[in-house]
Amino acid sequence: MAKAGRGADQYMLRLPDGLRDRIKAYAERMGTSINSEIVRVLEREFPEQWTVDDRLEELGNMLSILKAGTEDPRLDEFIQKVEETVEGIVSGRVTGVDPYARDAVSDMWSGYKTRESEVALEEEQDAQMDYTEEELETHRITGRFEKYAVPPPKQPNPVDDEIHLMQVLPPRALAELTEKLGDGDLEAAAKVVLNMPKEKILNRIRFLQLPIEEQYRRRGEEAPMHHFGLNPFPPDEEG
Repeated sequence: MAKAGRGADQYMLRLPDGLRDRIKAYAERMGTSINSEIVRVLEREFPEQWTVDDRLEELGNMLSILKAGTEDPRLDEFIQKVEETVEGIVSGRVTGVDPYARDAVSDMWSGYKTRESEVALEEEQDAQMDYTEEELETHRITGRFEKYAVPPPKQPNPVDDEIHLMQVLPPRALAELTEKLGDGDLEAAAKVVLNMPKEKILNRIRFLQLPIEEQYRRRGEEAPMHHFGLNPFPPDEEG
């Protein structure tokens, strides 16, 4: 996304009462600015259109550069621009294309997408990188990428929460806590929590915040392909 610098176009924007404050609060939480958030959303919703001549000229220039060698890192960029151009022809973003040619490209592209469904799914996930985690979570719930000044409450996830507790709390303390809660003895359960080794729990939380590869590196192990439900702590720390 292009950044709006000092020489960029300017427009006096009138916002409804309260909207500026909401955008400001959200931007401050995300470590950005009001302008950055407004431009980010508008760029996503109003993409620039391309003429077919300009797009083909750009692809031609890139192709001539890539002829120097297949190891050129710009190969990925060229492939991406080819896909963008084809999608632009189908969607209408690329202007000046004959309607019959557009229909033919559309049929071809539809077949390609069907054959490459798994790749298409990965590309769709990559396209969501422009959204924050809060936006994605809100979209999952409402179908809209809404942004709130006050962060929404964390949604409970019993499976993830249970796994996290098993990884953070020492097994004996967790077993004792579960027993007291099962007996309905909340006072005893509270004492178990108060007597838990806070420093050890804090170290485990810090450890779990590391990238998974770093966790295994510190354990002197090779990270497996899947890490679901795996306790990264050595037996002598399970207390």
